[in-house]
Amino acid sequence: MNRKLLVALPVLLAGGAIAFIGPHGVAASGAIWMQPAGTMPPLSANDVSWLFPPPKTAADTAKLIAVSDLMVPNAEDATKRDPVWSDTAFQQFVAIATSDRAQVAGTRSRIALPAAAKSKDAWFVAGVRIDAGAPGLSSDVRAQFGQSPQIRLIVQPVSRAADGTVHPLDIAAHLVFNFVTNTEPFAQQGCSVRPVPDMARLRTIVADLGQLRTKLSEGGFGDHIATAGAMGVHPGLVNATTAAGVRQEMKAILERHLLADRMRAMAVMGVPANQKAPWIFLAMQRMPTGFVPVPSPTLDGQQFAQMFTGSRVVPTPSTNNLNPITCKHAALSPTLLPVTERKGSATAELFVSPPLATDKTKDILDRIADPTKSHFFNTDCVSCHTETRRAMTLLRQTDFAGIDPGVLPNGDYNTRNFGWSPEADGPVRGTISRRTAAETAEGVAFINAQLLSGSANR
Repeated sequence: MNRKLLVALPVLLAGGAIAFIGPHGVAASGAIWMQPAGTMPPLSANDVSWLFPPPKTAADTAKLIAVSDLMVPNAEDATKRDPVWSDTAFQQFVAIATSDRAQVAGTRSRIALPAAAKSKDAWFVAGVRIDAGAPGLSSDVRAQFGQSPQIRLIVQPVSRAADGTVHPLDIAAHLVFNFVTNTEPFAQQGCSVRPVPDMARLRTIVADLGQLRTKLSEGGFGDHIATAGAMGVHPGLVNATTAAGVRQEMKAILERHLLADRMRAMAVMGVPANQKAPWIFLAMQRMPTGFVPVPSPTLDGQQFAQMFTGSRVVPTPSTNNLNPITCKHAALSPTLLPVTERKGSATAELFVSPPLATDKTKDILDRIADPTKSHFFNTDCVSCHTETRRAMTLLRQTDFAGIDPGVLPNGDYNTRNFGWSPEADGPVRGTISRRTAAETAEGVAFINAQLLSGSANR
């Protein structure tokens, strides 16, 4: 569920298809720190992707950001405060995640939310990703899909046992907020209109990220902390001296830039009742009447949920990441890009015995992990959530550029791209996949080259 949803103004097309672009109203609280273009040192991966340490005790939850605590000014009355995840949106999330759309076609498997997850108070921010543009930043992807800067909250529910222990549940949600100003015409007939990025707002967000980085490095939170280096749990949140102040500053940044009306998409990964597998993925999109489930772009256009049992993928996807980048996909219309016209790779090919040849396996995994070739509209969710663990298992790969080894997926049950691992794989810990690291690196490169240099190029 990384860069999974191109967030946009809901436009119904033939067959219930969806085109995407969101509102561009701006509301902020507090002063926004701005540094002259060209004077800010380059940002690094940990500056734009914040991974929080998983809680082990009830006291640890105070060091996190509870979703219910994220409050922003009301769009019509600045004296009032609204929850970032509105009660209405949360109830729609619960309803969709437990609906028939969360049942995998042809099976009895469906997502079930335990009682704790049905209370918004149980949900905490496991990670935050500030992305300069979904679904990707290569020239080919932007030419077909436009560019939608986003802030994505990766949130997970935490249950509290009678003995005081806490347990992050094996459920994750993405809350996707976009920053766009307008639309451009579609790149091809039948495709969605293309969002135009709100570069002014993106610059203010980047300025806040730079201020946080600089304050940390200069000892503004008590210790001198460097954020450059391999991706891992955010360095400022690991340090006991700086954690409380950094957490508060991160919360303030989110509350300066997020609005409930900017949340244009959600997604869920969950498991059936009282089971640790299979994992089931389902995306949701905001429409004028509220959030609705989104057909999977790499299935047949009428199937919504996809599952991974640990040894197979259902339904088997028909990906399109070997063809040139195109805005055509099955979620727009079942007939817009027929299965017979698709050509692609998926990790579903890698759960076979005997395994594929090493070079073929590597080619598949490298393509899925590359955001210039693979994205939500041409590659299935399971592939993006399993490529790193498949590389570790099949290729015996233990070193991935830009990732702290301590946050690599710690077992085959861990399908997290950016969040907290399930207890089935041992002690819960933060997890980062190669796919996430590659997307983050692409976003950092864009920010440093296009924004910190003062360029307005898109």
